[in-house]
Amino acid sequence: MPIAPPYPYPGPYGPGSTSKLGEILAASTSAEPRSNKANKVRALLAGGLVLGIGAAFTLAAWTDNEWVFGNSGGDNGPGTLTYHMEQNTFGNTNGSGVSLWSDKPNMPTVPDATVDGALTFGAISAALKPGDTAYAPMQLRAAAGSEALTATLAEAVKLGGNTVDTDTNSLALYNALTYRAVQGVSPAKCIVGDLTTGTDIVGTAAASVPLTTVSSSSITLAKGADSATAGFPVDLCFAITLPSTVTDVTLQGKQTVPLWRFTSTVSS
Repeated sequence: MPIAPPYPYPGPYGPGSTSKLGEILAASTSAEPRSNKANKVRALLAGGLVLGIGAAFTLAAWTDNEWVFGNSGGDNGPGTLTYHMEQNTFGNTNGSGVSLWSDKPNMPTVPDATVDGALTFGAISAALKPGDTAYAPMQLRAAAGSEALTATLAEAVKLGGNTVDTDTNSLALYNALTYRAVQGVSPAKCIVGDLTTGTDIVGTAAASVPLTTVSSSSITLAKGADSATAGFPVDLCFAITLPSTVTDVTLQGKQTVPLWRFTSTVSS
C-alpha cells in the first residue's frame, strides 16, 4: 500500500512539483519497501540541509594577533652611539684667553688661522735656517657625549699637492723639511722644545722624517665622565726642522703649507 505523503495533494510539493523535496516525497510513494525508502529520504533530507547551510552561511576564521618590536632596553629600538673627536691647536682663544676646541673634519683649501686648525710654530718657523727646529703644541680629545676613540696620524700632504709650487707654498721647501711628532708633551714643554717626557709617534730624537710620513701608533682618547663632559685631552707636540744638511740657496725666501690629518675609530 502506498505511503501517504506528509503534504496533501495537490500542492507545491506534490507529484507534479519540480522541487527536490517534491521529488523526494513523490519518490516515497513508489513500491519500494518502506524501511529502505524512509532511510533514503532521511539521508537525502540531511544532505540537503547540510548543503543548504553551506550555501547560506560562511563561518569566518577566528584569529588572534601578537605584535613585537625591536628593543635595546627601555622603550628604544636598536641604534648607535656618538663617536666624535675634537682638536685644540692653541691658536684661537675666547675673551679670557682660554683656548677654544674645534671640529675641522675637512681639508682646508685656503688655510685661515682664525677658522681652520692651525699649528702655531712660532716666529722662528718663518725664519728657519739649516739646523733650526720649530715647535707647535696641540691636543686631541673625545667630544662631550662621545664614546672612547682610537686616533692615528693618518695622512700628511702639502696643500695643493705637487701641482702647486709657489713662493708661498713651495714644493721644494716642503720636500726639504722634516718633522717629529711626540705624544704626552705638555704645551708649555712643547713650546720650549722639551720633548724628553713624551712618546714618539712619528720620527725620533735621533732622526726626524719627511713631512709625508704618517703613523701607525694609536692615540687613545677616553670618553668623558658623563654625556655633558668631554674626554681628557691628549697632548701632542710637532717639531718641524730644516736639516743642517740643506744647502740649496734657492729655498731662501720660500714658505710651504704642510697638512696633517688625524683620524679616529671606535676604541675597542
